[in-house]
Amino acid sequence: MKKIVHITNDLQRLGGVQRLLVDLMSLQKNEFNFEVILTRGENEYADELKALGVDVYHKRDLGFFGVIKRLNNADLVHTHLYPSIYIAYFTRTPTIVTEHNPHYRRRDILFVKTLERIIYKKFKKIVCISDGVKEKFLESIKVNPALTEVIHNGVDLSRFAQQPKAITADQAVIKLGMVGRFAPQKDIKSLIKLMTLLDSRFELHLAGDGALRPEYELLAKTLKVDNKIVFHGQVNNVPAFLNSLDIYIQSSHWEGFGIAVVEAMASGLPSFATNVEGLNHVVAKQHLFNVGDVDTLSCKISDLVSTAVSYEEESMNALVQAEKYSIKMTSHQHKSTYDEVLKHA
Repeated sequence: MKKIVHITNDLQRLGGVQRLLVDLMSLQKNEFNFEVILTRGENEYADELKALGVDVYHKRDLGFFGVIKRLNNADLVHTHLYPSIYIAYFTRTPTIVTEHNPHYRRRDILFVKTLERIIYKKFKKIVCISDGVKEKFLESIKVNPALTEVIHNGVDLSRFAQQPKAITADQAVIKLGMVGRFAPQKDIKSLIKLMTLLDSRFELHLAGDGALRPEYELLAKTLKVDNKIVFHGQVNNVPAFLNSLDIYIQSSHWEGFGIAVVEAMASGLPSFATNVEGLNHVVAKQHLFNVGDVDTLSCKISDLVSTAVSYEEESMNALVQAEKYSIKMTSHQHKSTYDEVLKHA
């Protein structure tokens, strides 16, 4: 079998890119041999990857030239995120890159944008995880559009409940939640402010961690809603966390795709998201809100839970929507791309 090396930053459990890679390798284990190289982070999928027979190496152990040696020994390299794309430039092995976000701040610097226009010309195929990501990429990095293709992210739906949820008219606690890094992109501040507008039935559960956690905890105390918010920290069992919720919210300023929302919908959760590229093609129009518009969001949530019937109907709709983003289709499309590049290598 042909050997494919994925090179990326880390394999943290709360990352959408990371979950996608593990799921793809699980489905393609009988088609290709895989290896993973991490440029700076940790591997939190050690047990799953060991069971798949996938070896994981760290740049800190191999050194730069050791990484290039392993890449050169592969039949195909698939690179993700910065700085992996820069490292992959130096391999002689045919390389595919995946664009996971519509905007990277580094490309606001003219020198970097010019440099990446050179780097990307070396890659055999540029996979974009949504039409919006492709559009923004081509605006910024002037490459032949024929080199690009859109492959939507997918979710291993079997990991999630895939059952409708229900609430009762007199339910004492309604749990809202979100999964994600504590970073400015995710706009967790707005979710904390949201809790000042919702009545005492509502709790906010946040799965994630990061440098901004102390700031968010202080904001919750300042707004006197800290008794209504639970900071769970790093959560290893995301399906179980989602099962504990009643409503999911993705309040991001931007997303490449929004895989966390698909996971929530696959858990039967009515899900709200900001009306931004990467999310507005995944979430139903009536469940979108503008970034920071917590007034509108609070009204939408109140309407949703106004009757048990409306809630159950939206739970069923979420399950139907999630079916569109099965990892099986994503895996099939990636395999076709791998086969095409390998054929012409």
